[in-house]
Amino acid sequence: MPKPHRRLTRVQVVRALTRLGELCAAAQIKAEIAIYGGTVMMIAYDFRAATKDVDAIFHPPGAIEALIGQVAGELNLPENWMNSGVKTFVGLRESKIGFSQLQIPGLVITRPSPRYLLAMKCMAARLPTPFRGGDVEDIKFLVRTLRIGSIKEVDAIVGDYYGDRVLENEKRWLIEKLIAEVRREGKAAK
Repeated sequence: MPKPHRRLTRVQVVRALTRLGELCAAAQIKAEIAIYGGTVMMIAYDFRAATKDVDAIFHPPGAIEALIGQVAGELNLPENWMNSGVKTFVGLRESKIGFSQLQIPGLVITRPSPRYLLAMKCMAARLPTPFRGGDVEDIKFLVRTLRIGSIKEVDAIVGDYYGDRVLENEKRWLIEKLIAEVRREGKAAK
């Protein structure tokens, strides 16, 4: 049975990014980091207590990767505490904004706009497992936040960022179901 991954709290992520910023500044590296996924949900929206890792795209990669490893060793974090695998979900057109909740000297940090984050989450639409929270609750939160009322609205948002790519049928069905759940929850709250 695989070993569950250690979850990173907001405090741990901020501490790790702060240390990374210090190392980048000391090495005179102009580091840019675009942060996605659970970290955005946790820090920008205060929606999660923890995340598996920091999904990020960083520049310049060669110089920063060694420093990311150094931070992992210094702070006793998992080796893959910062993960660039999110590159597979980046759209044809990105919509990033400044990450006002993370102002760290030595780093320029951005995050996706809420609409772009919803498009990314819908394209991934991972179900929860015992070792990973999946995207279901994040999608529901973003649907609620953006006041999405139909799958057609989601299709339009996905089209804005991914062009001709469309949601796979099983993901489309899941998202329709989640929109309906959010609608029912909204009616029940009234």
